[in-house]
Order: sequence, then C-alpha cells, then structure tokens
Amino acid sequence: MNNASVENITVIPWNRQSHSATYDQRSNKIYIYAGAVNTTIVLDDFFSYDLTTQNYTRLPSPNVKTYGHTASLLSDGRLVIIGGVISDPLASYLSPLNTIRVYDTLSNTWALVEANNSVGVSTRTSHLAAVTSDNKIIVFGGDNGSVERERMYLDSIGILDTNTWTWSIPEAAGISPSRRSYASGGLLSGDLLTVAFGTSLNTYYNDVNVFNISASKWLQSFETIEEEDSHTGLSAGAIAGITIGCVAFVIIIVLLLKCFGCIRRFMTRFRRTIWKRRIGEPIWAETTRLIIKIILFILFWAFLAIILRQAIDSPNIIQKIEEYTEEVQVPDARFCFDGIADYVPVQRNIFDDSGPRGVTCQTDTGYSCSQFVQTLNMSVYKPSYSGSLGNIDCFLFMAPPDFTLTATSGTKVGSRLIFTFWGTDYGRIHTSIYPKTRNPNVDIYNISGTMSMPMSPNDLLNWQLSEKDDLQDENVFDIEPLSYNTLTYDLVEKKYLKDVGWNYVGFLPAFNSTYEVVTNFYGNAQNPNYISKERNLGTIAIFPRSFVYITEREVKIYTLFNAIGFVGGVFGLFIAFQAWLFGFRPRSPWGVIHRWSTGRRKQSLLNGLKSKFKTDESGIPLVDPIHPESSETDLNRLKIQEPDAQRINHVEERINMLEMLFKAYYVDDEVFRSLGAASRTDKNTNNTNNTNNANNINNSNSSATEVASATSSGSNR
Repeated sequence: MNNASVENITVIPWNRQSHSATYDQRSNKIYIYAGAVNTTIVLDDFFSYDLTTQNYTRLPSPNVKTYGHTASLLSDGRLVIIGGVISDPLASYLSPLNTIRVYDTLSNTWALVEANNSVGVSTRTSHLAAVTSDNKIIVFGGDNGSVERERMYLDSIGILDTNTWTWSIPEAAGISPSRRSYASGGLLSGDLLTVAFGTSLNTYYNDVNVFNISASKWLQSFETIEEEDSHTGLSAGAIAGITIGCVAFVIIIVLLLKCFGCIRRFMTRFRRTIWKRRIGEPIWAETTRLIIKIILFILFWAFLAIILRQAIDSPNIIQKIEEYTEEVQVPDARFCFDGIADYVPVQRNIFDDSGPRGVTCQTDTGYSCSQFVQTLNMSVYKPSYSGSLGNIDCFLFMAPPDFTLTATSGTKVGSRLIFTFWGTDYGRIHTSIYPKTRNPNVDIYNISGTMSMPMSPNDLLNWQLSEKDDLQDENVFDIEPLSYNTLTYDLVEKKYLKDVGWNYVGFLPAFNSTYEVVTNFYGNAQNPNYISKERNLGTIAIFPRSFVYITEREVKIYTLFNAIGFVGGVFGLFIAFQAWLFGFRPRSPWGVIHRWSTGRRKQSLLNGLKSKFKTDESGIPLVDPIHPESSETDLNRLKIQEPDAQRINHVEERINMLEMLFKAYYVDDEVFRSLGAASRTDKNTNNTNNTNNANNINNSNSSATEVASATSSGSNR
C-alpha cells in the first residue's frame, strides 16, 4: 500500500461519480476516495476536504482504481473500504470481501486486512453501508457490476465485525425490500437500519424500509413502547391492571359472602337439573348418562369454536351477477395526440380542406356527439409517454349520464360510438378509457357538472406518477394513424366488503362500491390504402360487449349465519345419539325464563299455578302419592282407610287436574276441540230429527183421529 506523505494542493479534484465521500465529525473533514469520470476512466486518488478552511488535501492512495464502493468511518478513526469494482488494465472485477482496505485517519496510513468470509457474503458494488455503535458495518443491496442486461441485484444483508474482522449473515425475518442498487440509508435510534429509494434496471423505488438489527427483522409497522417505571420495574398499564384486578377480586368476595344463600340455592337447583335418575334405574346408568352428556357437551363446544373460527377466518370470493338491460351508459374517453400536427392541404392532397387536429364523434345512427368532446388544457397537466414522437395534445369525451346506448335502434341515439381523428398521419393517439364515477381528469383539470367522485390527493398523485412512468396497464391503448380500430367495454359495479364486524354475521352485509370499466381493444396497423378511402386520420368504434348490468360482489364463504345451520345439525345429532343410548327424556314445558326466574317473577309464576289448579286434599299428581300412607318407592304397602266415595272423589280431582295440566302445558287440544264440535253437531242433528219424528207421529195420529170421526158420522147417518 502507498503510504506517501500528505500533500496540500489548491487544485480541485476531478469531477467524478460512484466515489465515496465520508464525513469525520471530529476533524470536520470529508474523505473522498476514487470513483469514475466515465465508463473508461477510473480513479484511485484520495483527498480530504476541510470544511473549516475550505481546502482540499491530497492523501496517500492505495493505488487501487475502484468505483461503486463504500467507505465507513469507525469510532477509532479508521476508514474501511468495502466492495466496489476494481479496474485493472486487463479486466474489471468485484473487490473481494475477504481483503479489506483500511485507512487510519490519525496516522495517514493504509493497511490491508484479511477478513473471514466463510459464510459467503456476496461481493457487490453500488451498495449501502452503515456503522453501528459497536463498530460493526452493515451492508445491504447492490449488484454484480455487470452490463445492464446481465446485471443481478441483491436484497441481502451482510455484517462485518471490525473487532474480529469476521463476516456474518443474519437470518432476517419479515418481508425484505426489493433488490436494488444505489439505495440511501443510515441508522436510526441506534439499531434501526433505514433503507430508502434505489433502482434496479428500469425500476426506481421511492419506498422506505426499516431493519431492526437487534431483532434481526424487517419491520412492517411500528409499535409504541411504553417506558417502564424506574422504581417498580412495572409499566403504568401493568400497575393499573393489577389495581383494577384487586378491586374486582374484593368486590367478588363481598358479593359471594352476601349471596351465599343464593349460591347454595343455585347449586341445589343445578344439581336437580342435571341429575335425573328415574325410579327403579340403577345409579351406574344415570352416572354413565351424565359422563356421555359431558363428553358430548365438550365436543359440541369444540365444534362451535371451530365453526366460529372458520367464519372469522373465512376467505372472500367474488360473485358475478349479470342482469339484462336495454340501455348502457358510455364511459369517458381521453385521446392524446402524440406528434400529430394540424392538417395542411399540401401535406396530404387527398383532403379538400385544412383544419386543426381534433376528434369528432357520432353514433351508428348518425347522431352527433361531438358536443361532448372538449380540449384539455395542457398547461395544467400534460401526460408524458416513453418514446414520445412530439407535442402532446389531449381531448376528453365525457357525455352526460342520460346519454346511453341501446341494443335496438329507434328513438334512441344508437348502439355504438364512432370517433374520427383529424390531423397529419405522423404520430400516434394514446387512448384511455375511464368509468364515469372515477375519472381523474375531472379533478386534474377541475371539470364541473360530472358524475365522477372526487379522488384523494394521494390517489391523484399515484395516478400521475403511473402515467409519467408508463405504468398504466388497464384501459390504455395506442392507435396508429390511418387505421380502423374497435373497442368493446363492460361497465362493472364492484362491491367490496367493509372491514366491519357486522360482515361476519352474513346478513345484510355492508359494502364499499366502486365502478370500473373492462375493455377489449382490437387495433390495426397502418393501412396504406386508407387514404384512398377515407378523408381522416383514423377511426375507432366503441360499443358495449353486451347489454347487461354487471355486479361483482365480494362475499365471505363462511359466516356466522351459515354456522347456525351447522351448529343446529350437530346439536340435533348429539341429542339423537344420547336418546338412542339412554332413551328419551321428556323436556319440561317451562323454558329458561320460567325455570331460572327469581324473586317476584318466580313468585308470580307459582301464584298463577296455585290459583288455577286445586291442590287442597287430593295432592299434586306425579309428586304426592294418591294415599298419604303410600310413597313413590313403595306402592305395594297401601293401607286404605277412607270411604270409597271419598277415594273416588280424590281420584276424580287428580284426573281433572291432570287434564288441565296437559291441556295447558303438554298437548295441543285442537283435535279434541274439533272432536267436541263434531259431537255437538251430531247431538244437535239427532235432537232435530227426534223432534221432527215426534211431530210427524203427532200429525199422523191427528189425521187418523179425523178419519175415524168422519167414518163414525157416516155410519150414524
């Protein structure tokens, strides 16, 4: 290495690129090393620039012509040169990473340090380098220095520990940035490597990426970290949570002590609810039933959790709905003339008159729609195109909402639009199609009286950047002069689910709606015979692909509403399985509200039963035995010590109470009432017939009496 003496000069170093410039805060100097003047002249000189005296100083050079490298200043004043392309008279190659050039700014000497690169950090140029507080150098990105068509870009990170001169590659989690060269960056907050901008081939990046060195992770978002309490070691949130928890625990204990009787009654009622051993049934049968019931209960809740999770994580699909319609709106269209000049008769003698470049419109039925074409002010905004052929002038077709195309002719304007272009036959026409409700030209050129919804400033900026970079890939077409062209379209209403909890239910979902236009373009090349048939620059016919109203609606595959059917089916299956194993257990006619009511509500239910059903002497059916001397469990030992009439009266009362209870709670008495109505009808019919028969008999008797009287009178005469 060349360690020549320092030389003060007054000559300014050559202009250069792809060099390194490193600022030293202690000496207030900038160290400038190597670089290239152009693709053939590569430099190896080394200078310092004193910001205090505004003078350059030539420093000892390592005599290595290089460019695209980085120079990182350590805390001890050493300048570490990493990577880049070394230019030799015979060839150019990437600087190896296992041999590091180091310059000591204190002693003004160079050294060549061997580094351990057993992990295989890729050699690179045009990369980014940053120094940590513990003298580690982090490099990111870069490329292999080849010609552009063979250039390979990197997105990997390498770390050089200058304390041990060892390379390492971290296992970076998260989403790494795009591969790039010429990125800018540095360290923030000590361990956050920030990478911004850069380029790769024809792509230029304007993003910002952050790598957490301590966590070895690319960050997608930032979270606020609460400062810990210096005295207790707990955060304020933790202290507040513990305090609230203690207060809640004390309140629960007080309520439990106060409501101990309520809890005991609850447990008693709960035991009666689940333990339903039938008379004569062994204990093992009821115990087995409860165990199976608990297992089925656990399985049911597990299935319910799976179904709910499936509904929450449900993917979305797009439903396409097409409805026939007789009328379809027309989209907006922008035609930008690129390099096309005003027509002058001497340029093309086929024309009879001269005129400015422009666009005219009419339908297939001859209806003129040129009044809807307006010239856009290029001083407000002028689109740019790669490979532009000359001056740009744009025209916007924007018809009112009531201007529609119809499937059949008649009183309507027609079924297709025909645009005719005028001007010289050199250049091209850039065509863009927009839905009426989302036309960025309306906001850019401040056009009023339209259906277009206002776009946010960020959306407008992104649209302008896409146009300038030629990144627009939807509904954008180029029309060649002297050609016939065709474009079909569909207007689509797209409904996207809002990110709200209600949409997980699956009933009356909430949508965000946007309108889009889907196009199919068929363009022809220039036709040499065009000018022999037409007196214009070219034409394009625009019409609907089909006369339908299209809706594309986003829906969830699984929702909570769908889950109800699954859950109900599984619940019924479990109930049927349990009944198959242990027989059917009749359910109470009372619901949860009746069974678990307390206080006045419970007392009102009991009073209502007591007032409607007599419970004095005969007892309660299915609860009290028919005779007080007997019991539920021993019906054989029955001693009857009451008269037969009294016994019969008790039985009649119990039967009457049973009928009333069954009618009120267990059976639907519609059939019984119908039978009663039919019986009463038969009785009424029989009574009527009997009455009529009696009247007939009486009438017959009266007639016989009259005949007998008449016969007796005749005999007397």
